[in-house]
Amino acid sequence: MSALAQFLNSILVTPLNLLAGLVRILRTSPLTSVMMVILMLGALAVGLTMNGTVDRLQETTAKRLHKVVGKAGFGLRDVTVEGRHKTSRQALRRAVNTDLGISIFDINLTGVKERLEDLPWVEQADVTRVLPNILHIELTERQAFLLWESEQGTGLIDRSGTVITRSNLSSYDYLPRIRGLKSRLHATALMDMLEAYPMLRKRLVGAEWVSDRRWTIFLDHGGAVHLPAEEIIPALDLLMEMEAEKQVLGMHGRSIDLRLPDRVVLRAVPLPSPIPNIKTRRKGEDT
Repeated sequence: MSALAQFLNSILVTPLNLLAGLVRILRTSPLTSVMMVILMLGALAVGLTMNGTVDRLQETTAKRLHKVVGKAGFGLRDVTVEGRHKTSRQALRRAVNTDLGISIFDINLTGVKERLEDLPWVEQADVTRVLPNILHIELTERQAFLLWESEQGTGLIDRSGTVITRSNLSSYDYLPRIRGLKSRLHATALMDMLEAYPMLRKRLVGAEWVSDRRWTIFLDHGGAVHLPAEEIIPALDLLMEMEAEKQVLGMHGRSIDLRLPDRVVLRAVPLPSPIPNIKTRRKGEDT
């Protein structure tokens, strides 16, 4: 049997024989034969790669390896979860999408993380392996912040303005409602600012982002406070001075206009109905 035939025969045995056959050829064959063998090997490698043989071999080998590893004590035995409050067990199982017993090293942690973070209540998910056989998930869930009204209906949003859900909202009726184009993107700034004005904040039941520049706040007794587009803090400070003297925030059916500098204007006029039933505003109260 020629050295080339021996070499080709060795390919069918083991990778170790492949290496040994190559060494024998390099030691016993002239340079031309060596070059031809190298070219044949190159052509063989290209052909195997192009027809998918190498990929299939790698996939088969990996599956067998993971199966052996799983039986050796590294098979998934449990999935532990921290931080789950609103996310359902069913949604969590669908997102993890893996079976007990599978090799823990065969679990695509990035894929699990991405599927978890696609769930409506999940803001962030950290997925780790706890050797030898546990998958641990730590969730950071979104916090209900406000109810946002839009053409698509009412949605529950978090502080970032992300819509969490549009269904089963009855348990969140206690939250203030906002509306207006881009209102959900500006709402956190408004609510944070009003923390410094608790007397106004506790009466707020809703707010409207008007003309993409300013807020109108709706009060719990049907009144409203029209904030200016700029210099909001001085206007609120002026309102608080007037509140200390005349308790204007408790006056029913009053529109408190802060849009003019250095003054507070009270209007005893019919007001738009409170959110969520309001559909139109009175002429002259939309800027």
